[in-house]
Amino acid sequence: MRYWVQYMTRAVWPAGSTELIDGCGDRAVYILDGRNTQETMRDDALKFAQRMEHFKRFEAFRICKGPRLFHETKSTKPETLNYPIHI
Repeated sequence: MRYWVQYMTRAVWPAGSTELIDGCGDRAVYILDGRNTQETMRDDALKFAQRMEHFKRFEAFRICKGPRLFHETKSTKPETLNYPIHI
């Protein structure tokens, strides 16, 4: 199985409603080491977001699992990122 982090941004629709959607670009996905525990994967996701906060601030992230990238079979609930990120 493959594990990765999918970072999410907030979309604002013309009616004024907002929704979390998958981020775009190569920095919106971060490949994880599947041998780690769930907590270590979460820490790795936070560390990557911390390194990226000067370039791009994502709203949330979720950890995904699947046989191939973007063919997820399981994912966690979106977890909101609060800046500045302290680990």
